[in-house]
Amino acid sequence: MTDLPTDPLLEILLRLLPATVDGGRVEVGAQPPLWCDEQGSLRLSLRIVYVEDEVIMDVRESEFSLGRLADQPLARWQAYIEGTLRAAATILRAQGGLDNCLPFDVFSFHAALDDPALVDADDFVAAFGDAERQAAWIEALEEGSWRELLEPCGLADHIAEVRALQRPSCRLQVAALAPDEDEDEPIIGESRIGGDPDLPSDFPWPSVAGEPLIFVAQFDLAALADLPAAAELPTAGLLSFFYSPCPPDDWHLEHPVAVLHFADPSALVRRPAPPRDRLRAFAIEPTEETQMPAMESMYAYEALLPAKQVQAAYEALGRGDGSSPPINDMALANLISSVDDSNFERPMFRLLGHPASIQGDPYLDIEMARAGWDGWQTGSDEAMAAHERSRSWRLLLQVDASVDGELLLNQDGGFFYFFMPADALAAHDWSRVRGCLQCH
Repeated sequence: MTDLPTDPLLEILLRLLPATVDGGRVEVGAQPPLWCDEQGSLRLSLRIVYVEDEVIMDVRESEFSLGRLADQPLARWQAYIEGTLRAAATILRAQGGLDNCLPFDVFSFHAALDDPALVDADDFVAAFGDAERQAAWIEALEEGSWRELLEPCGLADHIAEVRALQRPSCRLQVAALAPDEDEDEPIIGESRIGGDPDLPSDFPWPSVAGEPLIFVAQFDLAALADLPAAAELPTAGLLSFFYSPCPPDDWHLEHPVAVLHFADPSALVRRPAPPRDRLRAFAIEPTEETQMPAMESMYAYEALLPAKQVQAAYEALGRGDGSSPPINDMALANLISSVDDSNFERPMFRLLGHPASIQGDPYLDIEMARAGWDGWQTGSDEAMAAHERSRSWRLLLQVDASVDGELLLNQDGGFFYFFMPADALAAHDWSRVRGCLQCH
């Protein structure tokens, strides 16, 4: 510690803390709670006490820097610190509340120090309560966090593009239905996995080349409408999914599928599935997730780099000369784990978002499925064009082939995917949905 004049700042800290905030209080941390280190940086130790029904649920303490003491006049530091502590509840509320914050978040709006119009503590308090300023500061904080994550990936100049790769997903929690729940007094048009579908009484059973497809799932779109991911779907009706477990000989790896939208649920009746093709029935509980493309879908990130750089790296990898991929694996894994809030436990059913992978890139799989071409890894012009085309696909539904150790689909415990081109999803053109499988 140095002898720089911090006593007036310490006096403010001790006078205003502890401070009550929504869900707990802010307190001084380790002693001394404020000091100047050998580099002249003003350091602060704060503690947040999380309280529920007058019971302490958690205590978190952290030490952090406010910046170099010499960078601001002492009077300005006094005004900033007092204004921040007086507005602590407002600042934390703007960042999602105490449950989403750590002690250093109390002083996260430090960009206010750059505004010369803010002179005294009252100015800072008013600024911290201004919704427009809050939004700008929070956006700047988020951009800084993204930049820190993207610099090791070589993508620091592509913050907006990488952030645009984030997609909301409806993660589907499933619960097996007992036979009496499944068969007695059915609720027509409810969301479900497996069992018997709801179709118009005179609607032909979905088939391809004369072979009936297997009913996989149906979704009550009105019940999903409030979820962020469902914004890309119709707001009402029933969306139903059917598939074939075996591709025709000339389809290579693509599986026949049908996705049907019935706008009028009142016209539907429960239709029995053929017993040999009937999947076990599950109720569905949708939850929200925010996803990034998985490591296996690395090209989604690589495509933001110069095309020649990426192609050269792929050519070298295709030769097997020990070259590295265009983006460092560890840096990319850190990025994904930092911003993707997916639950990676199986079973893994999801509507929209990004696909999970068993092996390889599912987006490339669906692009190459009908062609059956395996030259995509060479770095040739044709291969790079295939990678680029794969970016146009969107996941519509991912189905886990097994639940609680038992097979749901007649597959080897992997995932079945329903994909469609992005423009088809925007147009709700379900005729362009395609299916593919990944297994162990």
